[in-house]
Amino acid sequence: MKAYKKLKEIFREASLSSDIAGILHWDMSTMMPDNSRNYRAEQLSYLSKLSHDKVSSNQVRDLIFEAKNDDLNKNDLHNLREIEREHKLASSIPSNLVQKISRTSAKCEGEWQEARKNSNFNLIKNSLGELIKLSKEEANILGQVFDIPPYEALVNKFEPGSNIKLIANVFDDLQQFLTPLIDTIIEKQTYQKILPIQNKISENLQKDIAEHIMKIIGFDFKRGRLDKSVHPFCGGSTNDIRITTRYNEDNPFSSLDGVMHETGHALYELNLPEKWNYQPVGKARGMAMHESQSLMIEMQITRSQAFKKFLSKLLKNKFNIFDNAFESENLYLLGTRVEKSFIRVESDEVTYPLHIILRFNLERKIFNNEINVNDIPDAWNEEYKRLFDKKVNNNTDGCLQDVHWYAGLFGYFPTYSLGALTAAQFASQLRVDQPELDSNIEKGNFDELIKWLKTNIHEKASFFSTNEVLEQVTNSSLNAKYFKNYINNRYL
Repeated sequence: MKAYKKLKEIFREASLSSDIAGILHWDMSTMMPDNSRNYRAEQLSYLSKLSHDKVSSNQVRDLIFEAKNDDLNKNDLHNLREIEREHKLASSIPSNLVQKISRTSAKCEGEWQEARKNSNFNLIKNSLGELIKLSKEEANILGQVFDIPPYEALVNKFEPGSNIKLIANVFDDLQQFLTPLIDTIIEKQTYQKILPIQNKISENLQKDIAEHIMKIIGFDFKRGRLDKSVHPFCGGSTNDIRITTRYNEDNPFSSLDGVMHETGHALYELNLPEKWNYQPVGKARGMAMHESQSLMIEMQITRSQAFKKFLSKLLKNKFNIFDNAFESENLYLLGTRVEKSFIRVESDEVTYPLHIILRFNLERKIFNNEINVNDIPDAWNEEYKRLFDKKVNNNTDGCLQDVHWYAGLFGYFPTYSLGALTAAQFASQLRVDQPELDSNIEKGNFDELIKWLKTNIHEKASFFSTNEVLEQVTNSSLNAKYFKNYINNRYL
C-alpha cells in the first residue's frame, strides 16, 4: 500500500493549504483592512497554486495507477476513486489559469462590495468581465476533458455528476408548479392577521439570540464562531468553522434565518468522519447535499410551527422580550409569509426557486455566449420581470445582490434549489423515522434530529453520490414530488 499511502499524504498537504486559504477568505470578508486586499489576493493565489500543483502532478497520476494494484479495503477504494476524480479535475486546468482566477476573484470580490453599496455596476464591470473570460477558459477546458458542455462542467465542480438538461427540466417543472401557486398563496395570506414587528432588536442582542440557539441545536463554539460580513456564509477550515451573517434592526429575523441556514452547513462540516479528515472521501459530497443540510435546518426545522413555539418561549424566558408580535403563531405567519421580493437571501422558500432559475438561465446565456458582461444588468432585470412580474429598481436589488459571480463561483447557484428538493425528500423520511420530531423541537430538544442527520447524511461524506445517499435514506432517487407536497401542505 506504499503508493496509496503516499497519495493520502499528498492530498493531506493539499487539504491543509486549502484550509489556510479558507481562514484567509474568512478574514478577507470580516476584518481585513481595506487596503490589504491586493496582498491577500496574492496570498490566496499562491495557496491555490500550491494545492493545485500537488493534486494535478504527474506523480499523483503515476501513484494512482500503482495504487490500483494495492490491496485496499472498501473505504480506501472509495477514497482512491475520489482522489482520481480530483486529480482529473485539477490536472485538466493549467496552474497559471488557477492563479489568475484566484487573484482576479479576490480583487473582484472587493470591488463588488463597493459596487453593491453604490448600486453601480460600472465599478465592477471590467473585473467581472475578466473573471468571466477566465471562467470560460476553464469551462471550455473541463468541457473537453469530460466531454460535456462547458457550463455543465462548471456545475459539476460543485455537484459531481450533474446534468444540465435534467436540471433544466426540473427547473421548468418547478416554475410551472410555482408561478400560479405563488399568486394563490399571496391571495390567501391577504386574509391573515399579522402583527408587524415594530420594536427593534439591537445587533448585539440579535447575535446573543443567534448564538444561544446555535448552541442548543448543536453548534460547537470550541470549533467555530459567528461573525459579521456583507454576505452571509459558512467557511473556515477543518474543525474551525466560521459562520457570518448580516444584521437588520428593522427585520431581526432575517439575520436569524441566515444564521440558521449557515448553521446547517456548519453541522455538516463538523460531523464529517474525523478518521477521514484531509482526504477527498472525507469531504462533503457536493453543494446540493450541502445546501440540503442548510435548508433542512433553516426551512424544514426553524420555520416550522414547533420551532416558533420554542422560539417564542425562549425570547420571553431568556431574553425578556414581551411583545404580542413575538407570539408563536404570529412568528409562524411572519416566517411563512410569501412575497415577490428582490433579494434572494431574504426571500421565502416558495419564491426562492424562481430566484435560482433566474441565475441559472443567465449563467447559461453567459457561457453560451448569448450575452456579454455589459448586458448583465438589463438581462437580469428582464428575467426578473418575466418570472416575478415586477420591475427591478436598482442594481443592488438586482445583479449586484449576490457575491457568487464576483467571487468566480459560476455554476454554484443551481445547487441551492437541488438542495431544497433534496432537503424536502430527507425531511419526509425524517418525519417517518421520528414521529415525535415536532414535540422535541417545541421543547428545544434537537439531539435526536442531529443524530439522525449525522448517521444518515453527515458521516457518509463522499463515500456515496448524492443520489446514492437519497436511495439509501428514502428508497428513491431525487424526486420533486416531495418538495411539491411539502409546499402544498405548509402553504395551502
